[in-house]
This record gives sequence, C-alpha cells and structure tokens, in this order.
Amino acid sequence: MKHAVVFGGTGAVGAAVLRALASRGASATFTFFRGEDRAAALSRELGFRAVRLDLTDAAALRAFVARLGADEPAPGAAIHCAGTLDPTPALDLSDEAWDRAYAVNARAAFLVARDVGALMARGGGGEIVLVGGLDRAQSLPIPVAFAASQGMIAATAMALAKELGPRQVRVNMVALGLLDAGLSTRLDAELRADFLAFSALRRLGTPDEAARAIAWLALHNTYVSGKVIPINGGI
Repeated sequence: MKHAVVFGGTGAVGAAVLRALASRGASATFTFFRGEDRAAALSRELGFRAVRLDLTDAAALRAFVARLGADEPAPGAAIHCAGTLDPTPALDLSDEAWDRAYAVNARAAFLVARDVGALMARGGGGEIVLVGGLDRAQSLPIPVAFAASQGMIAATAMALAKELGPRQVRVNMVALGLLDAGLSTRLDAELRADFLAFSALRRLGTPDEAARAIAWLALHNTYVSGKVIPINGGI
C-alpha cells in the first residue's frame, strides 16, 4: 500500500484527492494552514493524519519532511495542492499580492518537490504531482500573478523530472481548468463564461474529476514524467 503526502489537503481539490486516495486503499498524511475544523473532520472521516504547516516557511517544511521517514512510512507519492488566486487586474495589483502568488503557488511547489524529492531519491523513487491551473499557454485572460506562477510550476516540473529521473522520481504538473468549487469561484463571471464558450465539453469540471486523474498519477504512474497534463474539459 503506497503512502502519500498531500500538501494543502483542506481545499476543494485537496479534500477530493484525499478521498480518492482512501477509496483506492492508500494511506496518507496531509497538511493544512487554515481550516482546522475541516482538517479535523477529514482526519476523522478518512483516518489520515493532519499536520498544520505553512508552506511558505522553508525551515518548517524541511523539518516536516525530515520527520516523514522517521515517524511513518516514507512517502511513495507527494501531491502539492495548495494555491492562491488574486483576480485583481495587473495594473491594480500590489507588490504584496504578486509576492504572495509566487510564494504560495510557485515557491512552495518547488520547496515540496525539492525536499520530498530528495527523500524519494534516497529511497528508490516515487511520484511528485504539482497541481495548478490554466497556465501560460492558454488563450483565456487569466489573472497575471496566477498565470505567471503556473508557468513557473510547469517549468519546475519539467526541469526536476530531468534531474530526478535517473533516481526514478517522476515529476508532473496537473493543470486544471475551471471547476465548480475552490479557487475557480474567485474568477469573475465574464471569464467563467469565456471558459465555457471555449470548452469542448461546455461545462465546469468538478474536484472529483480532477482528483481521479491526480490519484492515478500518484498511485499507478510508472512512465510519465516531466509533463503538464491538462484536465480542463477540452479548452
């Protein structure tokens, strides 16, 4: 039975991923920053350990990863689901908002991949899945700070896959389209309408649909690495 670590387990996608892992017989540990009541409820429901962790604190993250191999089974999969989205237009965006998008989305994804990747490399390999959203390649008008951070996540996944591949650590990004829950609900109605107009399926996705793809990569993948995998309804 593979043990997974989910970073950011209390959001809409993170919680769906935890349930998908549980339904497939995996064990998991998950982190949260806010939403202590939701974390406790998920822990009771699924029997998974919840740990409060600020993913922008590199020292705290490194200490958490160092304990993984000692206090519980070493992770065979790590999934970074944490994220933030500020819909403010570029010309009105503050320096602080830009820095937060970078810190929570791109920097945290790298820190997770670096620290867990080192643990996996010593242990014979594993799966790292970085969950993001519509990236720099899309034609829709995605808020600039979010779009830039997604491009960084994609580049991180591709570069780390090359570096860690010889040690059988696979790294991929899952780029989600708009969902009916989570960060997608922060986007304005006009952008959501544009997405539906360009989507082949003409509908929003669900966290469960995203989670099924993420869980497959985490638990069953053996040969996909360095890829940005779109789960977006055909945008």
